Amino acid sequence: MDYLAHGGRIFEAAEALNRPWQTITDFSANINPFGQLEGLKEFVFLDFERTLHYPEEKAQSLTQIVGEVYQISPDHFLPSAGSTVHIFLLARTLDPGLSVIVAPAFAEYEAALKSAGRNFAYVLTEDTDDFLVTEETLERIFSLNPKTVILANPANPTGRLVPEMILKKLLAETKKRRIYLVVDEAFIDFTTASSLVPEILKHESLVVLKSLTKIMAVPGLRIAYLASSPALIKKLWTQLGPWPLSSTALSAGLYFFSMPKNRALFIKLISSLRNKLTRVLQKFGQPFPSEANFLLFKYQYQETKKLIEFFFSRGLLVRDAKNFRGLGPGWLRLAVRPEDEIQILKSLLAEFHA
Repeated sequence: MDYLAHGGRIFEAAEALNRPWQTITDFSANINPFGQLEGLKEFVFLDFERTLHYPEEKAQSLTQIVGEVYQISPDHFLPSAGSTVHIFLLARTLDPGLSVIVAPAFAEYEAALKSAGRNFAYVLTEDTDDFLVTEETLERIFSLNPKTVILANPANPTGRLVPEMILKKLLAETKKRRIYLVVDEAFIDFTTASSLVPEILKHESLVVLKSLTKIMAVPGLRIAYLASSPALIKKLWTQLGPWPLSSTALSAGLYFFSMPKNRALFIKLISSLRNKLTRVLQKFGQPFPSEANFLLFKYQYQETKKLIEFFFSRGLLVRDAKNFRGLGPGWLRLAVRPEDEIQILKSLLAEFHA
């Protein structure tokens, strides 16, 4: 079942179990537990005739509306079919010197750097610090004299936000040293934190990755954008080429930005579900603090593989986190899901431990 290690492999799981994919309960992918925006399907359907023609060459209507949201010129933004595209573009484009990845972290950072033949090193956050980035973390980063620093805020798989004062110091020091700082904000919309996008006007070497996939619950559409200096955006465009988004993805992105949002209520609901999931897991190990829509969990028993296989046999997927740098066997990542699915998880845990 190694092919399920990445998370979100719901179609492969359904095929292996010979059951409809709609019957799979997926805690392995960190997607909005409240599902897709109301009216999105109808809007995209009505806009479907756009697919008779080539999409916008540079998805300019999306960068225009993003620029309006942040009150920043559209030439600071680069759209693409998912942040993974941006990660690989950056690996080929940024300074070829040492890149430091703050970990545990998304595996594609390393994969992208390897594919580009770049040198990289890891600086690990520690479970004894609840995986927070600390002053000591910053000291270890800069002691390596990197040309690029890569981290996620909140981090994946830990769900931890970088403390505000630490983030300010990181921004100041990378600006002072003219180091590229790549901040992946794929899950920031599930937290109370503010985006660093406005900081790109003050920090020439800051790069912010923004994904709409998770918050919109449309991983099958692939929608993301990158924010940075116009000079870097221009370089990246030469490698990306035309038509970065399909017409359908572009329509969905425009719909997202046109809809009113009650972020405070949404975050409160996410927090409530996260707390319920935490209480379920506490009986069987250590769920670590998280500000995101997922939890990192240290299972207290030895049968982690058996537990994952048992869940799988019952049509429930979790993310085996053993292959995240700095973790290992016994670590799981579970997405925050609706209450009825949390009850399914609870029942299966009770059955496994009966």
